[in-house]
Amino acid sequence: MAEKNESKFAGGFERSSDDIRSDIAARRESITQTVGQLGDKIHDTLDWKGYVGRYPYAAVGLAVGTGLLIGLYVNRRTSPSERIMNALVDKAEELGDDLRDSAKKLIMRAAAPTLFRGTIYGLASKALMQYLQSRAAHAEGNGASLHNPEWGEMRGAASTPPNVS
Repeated sequence: MAEKNESKFAGGFERSSDDIRSDIAARRESITQTVGQLGDKIHDTLDWKGYVGRYPYAAVGLAVGTGLLIGLYVNRRTSPSERIMNALVDKAEELGDDLRDSAKKLIMRAAAPTLFRGTIYGLASKALMQYLQSRAAHAEGNGASLHNPEWGEMRGAASTPPNVS
């Protein structure tokens, strides 16, 4: 008897094992051809020798440009005039820093005593004004006034109160 080398598909269609094998072989051949074509395309795309053969002037231009850029960035040498200018700029910066430090020290030495005295005088005058204001408020509370009409206006040391006996 014949072997049961048949299988059923979902649609009820029956195929023999020989049909399935031939279908697998055909698909395998198709896949092999597709993979071979893809390999050839990748090889053609990445084959730099082919590009150089097709576009020789562009390849030479690209090589020269790349070499110039690498040369500029890797081995950049300064000219003598650039070295002189860089040295002058460095010295000018050092001189500026020295002058700024010297000026700062000079100002601090000269201004510190004056600033201290000014602060003391300001605090003393503020305390004196508060004292005089408190005396004036106290005198007004007792009915007395610092501006006695008999004395005239108080103008510093020139104003003197009359002799009271």
